[in-house]
Amino acid sequence: MSKSYESDKKKSFTRDAIIGLGEDSFRKNYYPELQDHLLELERINSRNKALMTTIPDILLVSDIQGHISPFNISRLKNNEMILNIMKNKMLISKLRDIVSQVVMTRFLVTYDFQMEVDTKTYYFEARIHISAFDEVLIMIRDMTDRITLENRLKTLVDKDNLCNVYNRRYFEYYLANFNLQEIISFTIIIVDIDGLKLINDTLGHLSGDRVIVSVAELIEKTFNHFGMISRIGGDEFGIVLQGFSINDVENFLDTLRGLIKEHNYQTESVELSLSYGYGHHESGVLNVDHIFQEADNNMYQNKLLKTSSTKNNLVKTLMKALEAKDYITEGHADRMEMLATAIGHELRLPQNIIDRIQLLTKFHDIGKVGIPDSILKKPGALTPDEWKVMCTHCSIGERIANESTELKDIAHLILKHQERWDGKGYPLGLTREDIPLECRILAIVDTFDAMTNDRPYRKALPMHVAIEEILNHAGTQFDPEMVKVFHNVVFKVYPL
Repeated sequence: MSKSYESDKKKSFTRDAIIGLGEDSFRKNYYPELQDHLLELERINSRNKALMTTIPDILLVSDIQGHISPFNISRLKNNEMILNIMKNKMLISKLRDIVSQVVMTRFLVTYDFQMEVDTKTYYFEARIHISAFDEVLIMIRDMTDRITLENRLKTLVDKDNLCNVYNRRYFEYYLANFNLQEIISFTIIIVDIDGLKLINDTLGHLSGDRVIVSVAELIEKTFNHFGMISRIGGDEFGIVLQGFSINDVENFLDTLRGLIKEHNYQTESVELSLSYGYGHHESGVLNVDHIFQEADNNMYQNKLLKTSSTKNNLVKTLMKALEAKDYITEGHADRMEMLATAIGHELRLPQNIIDRIQLLTKFHDIGKVGIPDSILKKPGALTPDEWKVMCTHCSIGERIANESTELKDIAHLILKHQERWDGKGYPLGLTREDIPLECRILAIVDTFDAMTNDRPYRKALPMHVAIEEILNHAGTQFDPEMVKVFHNVVFKVYPL
């Protein structure tokens, strides 16, 4: 009886009996089920390995004491970044603190951090969680592309895409944070670019954009470290300052004036002119709308005081720009004025008309400041599209003249100075006496001077050839009566 018992006991503790194998096993009927479980575990293990190999994240593992090391599969990829992370003592120390927190709470913790690697900033998200076996898994995902894209989108939403300062939307959002709050020394400054519309209309919007960018750069030099700068309109900027006295604000504006003066002294293009005003709140509850309105009103008052002189100065600047294009040859306007004045005296015209003719000889082509050099200086014939652009110089010139008190009276003459007697001129196609007398005289003297002086694309013609050419076009291009008067006085002005 005891031998049989011992034999059974021995059999029950053999390896085969334990795992359910062999003829002597009492559990051999469970083998297929056990094998199915083993195969399932292998499949799960294989799937997990494939998953961890596929995911782009960096995997670290820590025990409950905070000993952090790379997960086995992570060592096969992202090696350089893993080394940078493991060498970052501050980061590892922070991760150990989080591991301790996770061990205590057994809750998932997310931690965002960034690192500088080879002068580039990388952004990461770490997710730290504890397993059922008291191992802490640290999964680190590179978020650089996503964060960079989010920052770009935020910039598009908050920043002006031309001059990279804040836009109107952000300006209003920023001010709303201060509204109806107890604030000490709060200032809003409004800066307006004088004459920007005229620059856009004459030199084109690209030139206008360059002016806007130049002004933004000067404002940033003045205020960038002291306040928030926004472009709040096409030609307006808003600056918000906090903690500065009125005396400080005046000093800032003095600095800006000095930068504008320095810029204008150095530039060969359009000179800058700014109008500005500010509203200041010293203490108490702030009403943002009242301060903004005060700043806006003061800016417009400043603008009204100098509107006329600013426009006149801008017109002079445009004339200099036209001269810089080398379109106006030396003495061209003086020679035209001399001959046109002689014709006026021959016709016994009143002095006010002669004065207009003299102004017209100087400024009739001012609109060409808005024509590209590629068209203005083209040595060959213009294409139809180029000719359409060239024809716009009359209307551009009219807009410029209307902005100047000195030239306003001849604005309509500048518009019509390319009309022909036979109606084939531009831009209005006027004929005969519908063309102002001043323009009919100008057409003759301008053509004569152009033919008798060198141009980039041809040499000057002899005077008698030029006179003959004008006589041949009397009644078509030119007023025949004015041609007769021209013929009578040209030899008095230019004796043979």
